[in-house]
Amino acid sequence: MKKLLLILALIYLPHLIFAQGGWQVLFDGSNLDKWRSKTGPESPPQGWKIADNQLYLEGKGGDIITREKYGDFELAFEFNLTEKANSGIKYFVDEVLNEETGETMINGPEYQIIDDFKHPAIMDDQDGLSSTASAYLLYSPKNKQLNPPGEWNTGKIVAKGKKVEHWLNGVKVVSYKRGSKDFHKRKADTKFKNDRNYGEFEEGHILLTDHNDKVYFRNIKIRRL
Repeated sequence: MKKLLLILALIYLPHLIFAQGGWQVLFDGSNLDKWRSKTGPESPPQGWKIADNQLYLEGKGGDIITREKYGDFELAFEFNLTEKANSGIKYFVDEVLNEETGETMINGPEYQIIDDFKHPAIMDDQDGLSSTASAYLLYSPKNKQLNPPGEWNTGKIVAKGKKVEHWLNGVKVVSYKRGSKDFHKRKADTKFKNDRNYGEFEEGHILLTDHNDKVYFRNIKIRRL
């Protein structure tokens, strides 16, 4: 009987842990099985490389998204910038309709990742709406401490209901509510102003952006809340 119980525990315990809020690894340093091209079901293009348990872009690879969608979640990751590099992680990503042009695109809010120190677009506004850990063009980070290129940073995105938090190196730097009056007011001043449901889907993909720059990622994991 004890042997049978042990076998059953080994079979079901991982599922129980996941059901109780355990982590799902999105990138463990070995493969990109949990990801696909943004434009189709194909695996990520060859521009996305893996070396020394790190994921990075070399040349043109295109945006990549998770195969699964996520609603309430906590996403944790580590990133290491190279000089003047620009990247980002988007969430609640799905097909968005531009009500002015009638065109659709795959998009969602972005946790900005950029070299605040030397990127020409942000070096004079290192805590602005386009700086690292901002909700890109919507909410600027507060009380942040970004490590420079060559050093690792920890990032976290927590989404529960309409509330979203951005964390950087253990500090909460952004907090906002999707779909609120404040959110819509800010959105109206951005290039996303005509994008219906931008950032307001109940669930969506996680996306890694391709800005033709090299940023290293590792230990990407997510758990449903």
